[in-house]
Formats: sequence, structure tokens, C-alpha cells
Amino acid sequence: MSDAAGESVNFDLPGREYEQVTWLHNEHGAASVSPLALTVRVRRNSEDHQDGLPGSITVNGYAYNRADHWPPESTLSDHLQGEELPEDDADLQNWRERCLPLVEEVCAEIDAFDPGSVPPGGWRKTIEAQQKRIREVGRYVHDTAVFPAQLFAETFAKRYAEVFGDEKRTEGLALLQGFPNVSTGRAAALWDLGRIARRSLVVMSALESGALPEGNSAGEVEFRDGFKTAMELYGLMNPMMMEDRPTWREDIAMPLGIVRTYASEDDQRDPRSSEQTAIEFRQMLEVALAEKARDSVEVAELLRILPYAQHIGPVTEDHNMLADQRMMEVSRGRWLKVGEMLRSRGAVERADDVYFYELEELLSLLEDGVSIGSIALAERRDRQAQWRLTTPPAVLGKGALGDGTANAGDVVIGMAAAAGSYRGRARVITSITEADTLEEGDVLVCDVTTPAWTPYFAVIGAVVTNIGSVLAHGAIVAREFGIPAVVATGNGTSLIPDGATVTVNGTAGTVTVEPD
Repeated sequence: MSDAAGESVNFDLPGREYEQVTWLHNEHGAASVSPLALTVRVRRNSEDHQDGLPGSITVNGYAYNRADHWPPESTLSDHLQGEELPEDDADLQNWRERCLPLVEEVCAEIDAFDPGSVPPGGWRKTIEAQQKRIREVGRYVHDTAVFPAQLFAETFAKRYAEVFGDEKRTEGLALLQGFPNVSTGRAAALWDLGRIARRSLVVMSALESGALPEGNSAGEVEFRDGFKTAMELYGLMNPMMMEDRPTWREDIAMPLGIVRTYASEDDQRDPRSSEQTAIEFRQMLEVALAEKARDSVEVAELLRILPYAQHIGPVTEDHNMLADQRMMEVSRGRWLKVGEMLRSRGAVERADDVYFYELEELLSLLEDGVSIGSIALAERRDRQAQWRLTTPPAVLGKGALGDGTANAGDVVIGMAAAAGSYRGRARVITSITEADTLEEGDVLVCDVTTPAWTPYFAVIGAVVTNIGSVLAHGAIVAREFGIPAVVATGNGTSLIPDGATVTVNGTAGTVTVEPD
């Protein structure tokens, strides 16, 4: 396959024996991780199977999990298979009170870290202790909040389709929508800034030059104050979810670009309007479900677990910002402190060079002054950049998909994730850094979306992804914004030509390429 620059990037498995297994790109590894991030993290589900192969691998920095086949047959995620449904949602009701103080505790510890205080020979112990704390808290959040929310939601969706028929699956998913969360709140905050810019020529002029307005007019002051508040609330957003990449607070270009795009849209695109529509539709479906539950034990059981399943949106989106990205932010600060110390010693040229060292190499540099050298460092930087401009294959090994191109009339098949039909221009976006080229009404075609993509859902008319599931981020947010979504197409980014007119049927799970 080729990256955006046209250079070939091969996704080679570690050995020929791996070709007999199906490896699925993990939607939580949306970007290629740096050498440091790859070697400090401890992978879950990596135990060897009977064939001696692991449960997960990394290829070109992208995470892949082994699976039985493609496409997956089970509604439940692999890591939830065999899990028992909790008795109630008590843990989900108080997950913030239980989890977030622990998150802030470990963040305070990492944030207070002084690299100069580490004694000779103490670096391995120090880093391992830090990583253990981050891992333990992260695991606690996921095991006691995220996974139970997913289990309730996926079980509900599965049982709903069994009771009412597969054609009603998207209706069951709509019952889980219409609950405020950090992602939709972030989009609304940026939308409000877009309304301010829309009313002020000087603010728009500043945004078009990629800068904050600096004047003292009422509109400029209002915008700066509002932007400051938005960054205090949401500025720890890391667009690629990678510690070697800056957050919105460090690089305001992306949030300013989103605001600039919002400023060009009409008032009816307000994210809160879509959210209200989702709420009203859900409430109507809840009334209908309650009526049916009077005469059916199966439906009554669905109604019982529905409130538990409805935690999925807030838990999924909020934990990402308040736990995952919060800890990533302080971890990034930690590594940059280490890098700055090494730069002051002349051991590296830039503080962020540390991200391109593997952990053992970094320990050798810190303890013994052994560098990998400027040539190797430059090669790793270039290779990482190339990998991140490449859309990874959804499937490697057994069942791997071809590239190809869909012709007029061809239909690309995926999972129905958000109901409705929409016709518009397809925009194949390789990286979120290109998302500012999206225009109102475009159909976003990408590998997978993460919470950083949420604001663009107020711009697009539909979304199509290579990987994901009906309860992954892209599907949840598409339903909140009331736009059709088809996920898990496998190779939609290869098949669907950029700029082609397509019809996305989020009820049937199809994308039709139309004649020019």
C-alpha cells in the first residue's frame, strides 16, 4: 500500500506462521505509536495461544489483535466474550467519584516529577514505578467502568435485535443515545465560538490567518475569553492520542480551524439541535418499549437493563478525556522534562527526541550516555511520519482484504451503525490533521474516528470507517449528531474514490458509489 506521498509502506507480519491467523486492526490504536510509547506500555491480551502466537502484535506502530475471522460474527467485543453481566449499574453511577480522584492522584505524582532528583542507577526503577501507577489506575477505570458499560450496551443491542429482528438493530442503538457527554459538550463550546466569529469580521480575519484575535473590540475580547475557557475545559485533547504529539493547549491550530469551519455554517447545524433530536427520539422509543414490556417477559428484561446500557455514551466519551487523555497529558509532560534535561546536557538536540528512543535505549542514554545517533534518530522520525500518513490495513494474515477501487454502482458493505440515508461527496481522510479540509455536507471516509474527531461531526453529512463497531466512538457520536454511519467496511478508504458521490445507508450498512 502507499501513503499520502505515494511511497510504498508494507505491513509485514513478524513471520510466515502469523499468516495463518486473522489479525484485526485495533480501533484503540488509531495512530502509529512512537518507539518509546510502544516499549513502555504493557499489552493486555498478549498471552500466547496454543499455536504459540500472541493475542496481539504491532506492525508499523499499529496495534492488531488476533480474531477468529473477518468480519466478526459476534456482537460482543473480543475482550468481553464470556464476561457475566453485572447485577446492576451501581459502579457506573458513581464511576467518576470512584475513579477520577485516583486519576488526579497519579497525575499529581507524575506532574511533580523532577528528573534531576533521580540518582545514578535509579532510572529503571523510577520509570517502572511511574508506569505501574499509570497502568493500575487506567486498568481500574476500564475494568470497573468502561468494560461494564460496554457489556451492558452490547448485550442490550444484541438482545434487542434478537427480540425485534435484525432490521430493528439501529432502533435499539437509538435507545442508547441522547445523553450529554464531554465530546458533545466540546463541540457545543467550539460552536459557540464560531457564532461569535460569524458576527465579527475582525475575529474572522484573525482566524483565517490562524491566530487568536488580539484587539480590544467587544467581539475579540468575548472570543478570547471563550476560547480560554474552552481550552481550560478541553485543551488537554491530544488529536492523535499520542504522547509525542502536542495537545490543543500547546498547538491551538486545530481548535481554531474547527471554529473557523463552524463560523461558515448556518445556525441549524448547532450540535445541540442534533442532541435534542436524539433525546426526543430516544424518549419516544422508551415509551414504546415500556408499552411492549407489559405483555412480554423478554421485552421487560430489555427494559430492566436499558438504564444500565444507557451509560455507554457518557462513560465511553468522558473517561477518554477525563482519565485516558488526562494521564497522557501529564505523561507527555514527564517525558518532555526528561528530554529537556538531556538537551541541556547536549545528549539530544530536541526534547522530543526521547520519543524516538526505545525504553532500553533511553535508559542507556540516561545512565551511561549511550546515544542511538543522529542518523538513526532522523530515520525513525521520518519513518514514523510516513507510517502516520498511511491508512493501515484493517485485516492482516488470514482473510486479508485487497485494495482495489469501487466503480460507479458498486456497493461497499459494512455494519449499520447509525440509521438514515445520505448522498454527498466522499472525502477520504488519511489523518485527522487533514480534517480541516472537510466541507459542510461531506461524507467522511476514514480508517477510524477518535474523540478528537467529534467536532467535525457537526460539519459532515455521514461517516464511513474501515474498522470499529456499532458501539465504537464513531458510531456513538454519529447517532448523537443524527447522521448516517457505516463502520467496519474493512477497506472503504481504498475502495471509495476521494471526491466520488456516494449514498451512505446507515440502516442497511451500505455505501453506494454513484455515477459522476
